[in-house]
Amino acid sequence: MEKKSKNKAVKSGIFIAVFVLSIMIIGVSVSYAYFSANVVGSSDTGENQADKLNVTTTLTSGGAINATSLAIIDGSEYLTKAEHFEFTVTNNTDSTVRAKYAINLTDITISKNILSKYFKWAIVVNSDTSNAITGDFQDASLATEGNSDTTTVTIDSKILVSEEDALELDIGATDTLTFYLWLENDDNVDQLYLTNGNMTAKLSLDAFPVR
Repeated sequence: MEKKSKNKAVKSGIFIAVFVLSIMIIGVSVSYAYFSANVVGSSDTGENQADKLNVTTTLTSGGAINATSLAIIDGSEYLTKAEHFEFTVTNNTDSTVRAKYAINLTDITISKNILSKYFKWAIVVNSDTSNAITGDFQDASLATEGNSDTTTVTIDSKILVSEEDALELDIGATDTLTFYLWLENDDNVDQLYLTNGNMTAKLSLDAFPVR
């Protein structure tokens, strides 16, 4: 019981420690034009019409997560207490095909101490929390868990939603997504090594057509 109380005291220090986190939203247009040709009309007319995919997102005009202090919270609390950013993805009505889209973090600079299983992310689509997409930033090839080294490393990209698991949009449909970031509490671990970490990254989206 005494050990648990000590850990709680240490964890309160994580909240007040300087923790610089800046998720910059990548400003890219995900509008795809003609991608394939299909014969329309009768076979002897020779008329061709290309299918069209026009996907847009508010990532191109949205804000960013910019936290100078990131609290450590229980995993069950992330929906109400985690830093987050909301954006939409729309397959516009002038599209003639359904869309799929993948989501990544790119241009990542991150300190080794938060390449950790306790540094978590989640994506919730259309408020469906029961099917939240979740993950963490642990990377054993770059740092070991428990390392307090705040030296930064660069990572080209991190897949959040892969092309194989891409989200799908019907013509005219819009998804509203919320991206969350937090440090997750573990009462049985001294997590002081997570303090004074920092990360910058860009959130990006890749869209492609679906037959």
